[in-house]
Amino acid sequence: MNLKRIGFVLIGGSAVAASYVAILFALGSDPQLEGSTLATIAFPALVAGLTLTAYIAWDSRQSRETRGAVTELSAQLVRREIELDRLSTVDELTGLYTRHHFDENVRLEYKRCERYARPLSLLLIEIDDLVELGEHVGKLSKGYLLSEVGAILRTLLRANDLGCRYANECMAVLLPETNAGQAALVAEKVRALMAEHEFLGFGEGVHVTVSQGIATAPARGVRSHLDLIRSCESALADARAAGFDQIQRADGDGDEESSAGVAPSGAKEPEAQGDAGDRQRLAS
Repeated sequence: MNLKRIGFVLIGGSAVAASYVAILFALGSDPQLEGSTLATIAFPALVAGLTLTAYIAWDSRQSRETRGAVTELSAQLVRREIELDRLSTVDELTGLYTRHHFDENVRLEYKRCERYARPLSLLLIEIDDLVELGEHVGKLSKGYLLSEVGAILRTLLRANDLGCRYANECMAVLLPETNAGQAALVAEKVRALMAEHEFLGFGEGVHVTVSQGIATAPARGVRSHLDLIRSCESALADARAAGFDQIQRADGDGDEESSAGVAPSGAKEPEAQGDAGDRQRLAS
């Protein structure tokens, strides 16, 4: 109860008490007072009581409305903060995560890879000859192209995969619990989907291809998440140098597994059963 309400209650209560005291004194001096006289004496108490009751009801309602407004404003603030956080981590054009979000998570995933001796693969995907495509279809369609590529990648991601816009026309996909062979299957799936996808508004004869680099840890020469990124960037550069629509694995990716990218015959696959099933379905 605030000070204003306390003051009003004290004033109203004092008026009621004074009226009752006046009635008692009047009855004490003349027990045969008429009802109209008593009513006149009691009228201030009645008015004070009704006014006090009305004020308390009004003040209580105002307090509830104020608390409701404060609660709604707090909820709006929380929603705004969530939306700002989402905008700061999600690229508006592609719908993938931002580079900053990727940099934070690749470090954490690499630590988990080292601690639990689990495979971690990184896939860098760059659209081939986007400059020429942009000149052919215009800047607006170039943005549409990037959004479509982002949508294609999002359809491939498992719950624990991380796709991001790594650079202007380069996307990155971080694949936990995925060895080099399985990552190569994902890259082939990306290439197939890009070839099958119909990019509306580009006209006939416009084909979109991507060059892809793959790096996996653990591998020779990969001692940190930065080594993993550098290795994948080098593989992507080799893929682009080899021509359009190429997939290149980083040197040393097969050192700790078979050349086919899977465990040797008779050995247990270094991946959780559920993740292996997800990846198998992804590649089909």
